[in-house]
Amino acid sequence: MYLLILAGLYIRYISVNLEKDELQSRYDQLSNNYSQLQKQISNASVHYSQLQDEVKQLKDKIEGKWCPDGWSRFGCSCYFKSKEEKTWGQSRAGCRQRGADLVIINNKEEQKFVTELNVRGESWIGLRYTWTNTGWKYEWQQQWVDGSPLSQTFWAPGLPTSDIYWNAATCCSDQGQWTQSGYYDKKKCICEKKISRILG
Repeated sequence: MYLLILAGLYIRYISVNLEKDELQSRYDQLSNNYSQLQKQISNASVHYSQLQDEVKQLKDKIEGKWCPDGWSRFGCSCYFKSKEEKTWGQSRAGCRQRGADLVIINNKEEQKFVTELNVRGESWIGLRYTWTNTGWKYEWQQQWVDGSPLSQTFWAPGLPTSDIYWNAATCCSDQGQWTQSGYYDKKKCICEKKISRILG
């Protein structure tokens, strides 16, 4: 009887030890798998970070190339402020030689950007008066160099004056508003080039 009990206990002891060994082995395997996963996650994280850096560098490089050297980017255009003072016509010709035209200001944000780009003094912009057929008669109308009508203005108080056919718009006054000067006055100018024209 005692022998049977001892045999049973011995068998139970062996069984428990075997289970313990299996559990330990399983635990070691899971622990090893967990360590490998942690390494893979760490490597993936480093790789992801490197990819992010590469993407940022490429983006900066591409965006930087959108505008030629010496030009500033805002929205979908590149802008250039000349250093030479020329008449309105000469200034426009200079912009066109650069594959651009005198700047066209479409909204408050662009006006603010051009004002900051200009800094001290007045520069020619692409707004002038043209002798236009309105359907019933010809009259002087303000028009941008691309032929588009004037939709929003930033004139300084009291402008434009009545001697319109001798004047073109300049930017900007100390308050960041448009002024005007005679076509043959000599000023610096601001050119604008659409990015689509650079890429296309």
